[in-house]
Amino acid sequence: MIEQHTIATEGAQGLDNLRQSIGRLDEELLKVFAERRKLSLAVAANKLAANRKVRDQAQEKNLLSNLTAKGKDLGIDPCVTLSLFHNIIEDSVRSQYDFFLENTNPEDLAPLKLAVLGEPDSYSHIAAQQHFSTKKRRFNPEHCPSFLSIFKAIESGDADLGIVPIENTTAGNITEVYDLLLQYQLKIVGEEKLKVKHCLVATKGATISDIKDVYSHPQAIAQCKSFFNQHPTINSHFRSSTSSALKLVAEYQNPSIAAIASEQAAENSGLEVLSYGINNYQENYTRFLFVAKKDIDVPSAIPAKTTITLQTPQKPGALLDCLQVFKNHGINMTKLESRPIPTKPWQELFYIDFEGNASDLIIEKAISELKHLASEVTVLGSYPMHDILATKLDRHALSNQFNAL
Repeated sequence: MIEQHTIATEGAQGLDNLRQSIGRLDEELLKVFAERRKLSLAVAANKLAANRKVRDQAQEKNLLSNLTAKGKDLGIDPCVTLSLFHNIIEDSVRSQYDFFLENTNPEDLAPLKLAVLGEPDSYSHIAAQQHFSTKKRRFNPEHCPSFLSIFKAIESGDADLGIVPIENTTAGNITEVYDLLLQYQLKIVGEEKLKVKHCLVATKGATISDIKDVYSHPQAIAQCKSFFNQHPTINSHFRSSTSSALKLVAEYQNPSIAAIASEQAAENSGLEVLSYGINNYQENYTRFLFVAKKDIDVPSAIPAKTTITLQTPQKPGALLDCLQVFKNHGINMTKLESRPIPTKPWQELFYIDFEGNASDLIIEKAISELKHLASEVTVLGSYPMHDILATKLDRHALSNQFNAL
């Protein structure tokens, strides 16, 4: 027995030493990554001075090809290498985009006042943190109880900027935000996409069998419909935000009530996660817009997206004629949403997102043509496109690497 205990103790100590060694290596990796970021910004400064575009797909292909080959020599599968460096390159590109933006739109670097829905650790707050992670300028959150209060805060000058969710991949569009965009005519100056992982959160010691009522934002509840179908005795209740639902659970400390919120929010609230990832689909993303009083200039080196509103004459084929303009100019339309116009019964306002910058010659020409066809066209803003598509390697070259493994 003593011999077995000694072996187990030595084995545990050995595991602890190994974990400490891995931890030290991980810290070194973070330092190397931070140093790489600094070099990436130096590259951005060089490109800006030379009036070059941020991305060089040919150079990225060469880099990835060399890295996968070297990774193969080290026994690392090319797919693992690609996954790792796609994320690194994406971070580098975002950092360079922000560098270009900050030098094109020079501003005071004092923290922005950002109107955010809900309390700290709401999904809007997490999306804002993600958005500003590669920016020099920081933000101070102005927590707002509703979408309307966000728009009012910007209009009154109590906030410089606001972040609002506009659509979700499973629950669809947030129509209230579209209507507020029409009412307040603010400019869209940015977008962010956040992968949402909903958790069932309750007081410590509670179990799912204890839960009778669950509180959250209507969108969060809609994104977790399958959970409620699986637990028909649990009732859902709407709150103004996921964070306000958490606050309610924390205040009452009642094991029969729970909230739907993020894991980060649950940890910071002192509550317990009863179930992770209860959303209907694991690939669940919410797109957020940043809105302000004034629009921004997006450098031509950065891929941009533009949002417009469009009203068409009441005649057959009017909308089709407008959409044909995008096709004729080779403009990729990414979103078409219609909303009723309150002051004009049975008439619709169309929100259109498309790739391109309003200052580009092709886009200018297309908008000019639209103004001749439509009864009203309003540009809500051009802003940097969030999606950074990963550079793909030649399939033939990659398959040769696989065959050589």
